[in-house]
Amino acid sequence: MPGFSRRPLAALVCCLFAGTQTGLAVADTGRPSAPVDAAPVVVADVPARLAAHDPPLNLRQERRFNLLKKKKAPTEKPAAPLLPGETPPVTGQQDDNPPLFIIADQIEGRADDVSEAEGNVELRKVDTLVYADRLTYRPLEDEVEATGNVRLLQDGAEITGPHLKMRLAEQIGSAEQVNYRIVREVPSRFYAAQQTVVTVASSNANNSGAPMMLNVANSYGLPTQLPPPRPSEANGYAERMDFEGENQMTLFGNTYSTCKPGSADWYLKSDETHLDYDKSEGTAKHSTLWFQGTPILYTPLASFPLSSQRRSGILHPRFSTSTRSGLDFTVPYYLNLAPNYDLTLAPRYMSKRGFQLGADARYTSHHYDGQVRVEYMPDDEIFGRSRYAYRIDHRQNLGRGFSTTVNWNGVSDDYYWQDLTSRLLQTSQTQLPRQVVFGYSPAPWLQTSMQVLRYQTLQIDPSNPIARPYFLEPQLNVLGYKANVFKTDFTMIGQYSRFTHVDAGKVQGDRMVFYPQLSLPIVHPAFQITPKVGLHLTKYSLDEQAAGLPNTFSRALPTFSLDSTVVFEREGELLGKSYIQTLEPRLYYVNIPYKDQSQIPLFDTGLSDFNFAQIFSENRYSGYDRLNDANQLTAGLTTRLLDGATGVERFKAMVGQRYYFKPQRVSIAGETTRAENFSNIVAAFNGLVAPKTYADVATEYNYRENVIERFSAGARFQPDYGRVLSASYRYTRDPLTGNSTVDQVDFAGQWPLSSRWYAVGRYNYSLRDSKALEVIAGVEYNASCWSIRLVGQRLAAISGAPNETLFLQLELNDFGSIGSNPIGLLRRSVPGYGKINELPTDSRLLTP
Repeated sequence: MPGFSRRPLAALVCCLFAGTQTGLAVADTGRPSAPVDAAPVVVADVPARLAAHDPPLNLRQERRFNLLKKKKAPTEKPAAPLLPGETPPVTGQQDDNPPLFIIADQIEGRADDVSEAEGNVELRKVDTLVYADRLTYRPLEDEVEATGNVRLLQDGAEITGPHLKMRLAEQIGSAEQVNYRIVREVPSRFYAAQQTVVTVASSNANNSGAPMMLNVANSYGLPTQLPPPRPSEANGYAERMDFEGENQMTLFGNTYSTCKPGSADWYLKSDETHLDYDKSEGTAKHSTLWFQGTPILYTPLASFPLSSQRRSGILHPRFSTSTRSGLDFTVPYYLNLAPNYDLTLAPRYMSKRGFQLGADARYTSHHYDGQVRVEYMPDDEIFGRSRYAYRIDHRQNLGRGFSTTVNWNGVSDDYYWQDLTSRLLQTSQTQLPRQVVFGYSPAPWLQTSMQVLRYQTLQIDPSNPIARPYFLEPQLNVLGYKANVFKTDFTMIGQYSRFTHVDAGKVQGDRMVFYPQLSLPIVHPAFQITPKVGLHLTKYSLDEQAAGLPNTFSRALPTFSLDSTVVFEREGELLGKSYIQTLEPRLYYVNIPYKDQSQIPLFDTGLSDFNFAQIFSENRYSGYDRLNDANQLTAGLTTRLLDGATGVERFKAMVGQRYYFKPQRVSIAGETTRAENFSNIVAAFNGLVAPKTYADVATEYNYRENVIERFSAGARFQPDYGRVLSASYRYTRDPLTGNSTVDQVDFAGQWPLSSRWYAVGRYNYSLRDSKALEVIAGVEYNASCWSIRLVGQRLAAISGAPNETLFLQLELNDFGSIGSNPIGLLRRSVPGYGKINELPTDSRLLTP
């Protein structure tokens, strides 16, 4: 057969052999299959020929085993009951399970007893692949024994060595002198799972807490979403490895590392290590941690995580140094008591102050969840007394429409946060709420609640005392909303409040409010018009009233408002992308007659911030002690830029102003009565201003006095994970005094200096006080399987000397860390900060 290609024909013959063999290795096409009870078949060394005159070809041989015929059929479980209209699930038959294949240069053996293969052996089964020079397989036990260049691939694990013996289905066996490599997917922790938006509402604080650009919506195209699960690799060497079932293995005389094979910058050398992937926990005995060829830690017993799942044990110690507390060392211990509750104990030692014990308990269920945090120091050597702090946060659904909420906070003294915390927000926390709420919702349209609310007021700056608020003991609330009542919407607000104060000389008393409202929404796809009428009824019964003033007051004021909005749209194309632009004018008219309220005390009422939320409201005051007189019209204009394909908002701009048709007559103490017939102008825009650049600007402009009452501007540039820069400026002017309450610049970022080095920091400076409120500067080094962070923080308190802290952390990927952990500080201080040692990657670590 001159010119005929032999290799494709050889492959075809191999496939034919694989399809016709049912229980015995085939030597050549001329030999019939031996009977089942025959003696062991010796494979003849006669090479196969494709034609009479063709040269011989040495074909690899294959054997197929149907393991299911040798196993007893499992007991069939009764089917679960089906819901009405539900279709039964599809269940596979026994024969659906694929068989096992052995491919080798030479195969011999007895059917259903033993098969021996030699020369480039491959054993294939679902989720299992074995390579070896020689292999013996016993079908009845489903046991394989391989020698010579053994390589096992199973469930994300790759094991190589000279010898392996294992029961494949049960995954029980052992191997000697192995190099192992195990890859599992773990959730990414590049970003924090949840980020809390923090707001500080205190006119006495000299800082603003959280950075302005901390939270940016995912719709703007910045890489703000948590990356997908990533592969986590563990590898090393073991003198012996025992397989103890699925996800269970024990290693003897072994090393363990999460670095790439051949580049183990660090490893744990142990006499014995047990890996439990069901519990995601590893335990090691008589272990020494080596880093860069140097032993740095020995422990007789160690445990470490195999994933981010919760488990009991000692958490990684944290230490730092600060000017206020000296050397600060904490060894937390975590107790995973149950899937739905846990406890963390945090013994803490400060060289200048002494010992402190902290506890953090979390719990959750279908009907309740909460968290309790407690810190206690029996003797502060600097302060000269015991100190403590606590927080109780509990929410519970009691059933049948009843619910309860507890938010109870407290500290031992006014300076606790300044002395014992590194958080800028807590150093200015002045009002600690102590609140208990009981709720009842008898119907979807009706909600009722009763609350008791007290405050602990911290006087952290003697030169600027904090006013103590009134307590609510108690307050009863009723809120009802019923839609489509004779084509109208009915709203009802009812409230009873008992106001008390720690100062016995303050006016105290009861206040009752009842405010029914009726609206008629007229809704069209292009516009909406909503007229509304209401009657605001208020009654006061007062104690400790000044001489000559009545102890009871009543107030009844009718209200009327008309809200209208129109939406215009147009389609267009910009830079090759389609978009939709909207133009949304809005008019909002309010009419409330005047009533003298000057003799009514101010329990919980103040002047609200003038912004887009307040400009379209009836009352410019918070609370119910003042109800403004109004004959006014608010005009606003909003435009949005939407993605033409998805409808996602990319940009939004707004401007608004209020026009008054009569002079202001109602006011509160310290407020300047309005003389003009128009308000300040408020304007804002936010969205993408350049590729991967988000901006947010808002302002309130007083053109009567040609001053800016409020201004904030921020921008965040984030082209990729681990690359983010942000800058913001905030200014707030007190309308009562004309002085600024906030005047700050804030810069923060995380940026690579090279392929491995990153810089991170924040600079928050108060222009009003001419001092830096918080300075953070640090560097990070990412070596793929380990990283190191050196971060310094200088935190300026409201009073006293600044607190300086140094953080130094060595983190071993997916294993643990040593030193003081600055991750929490960086997450809440640097917008968009991500862990550089968990940068997303698309690489695949295992290939057959």
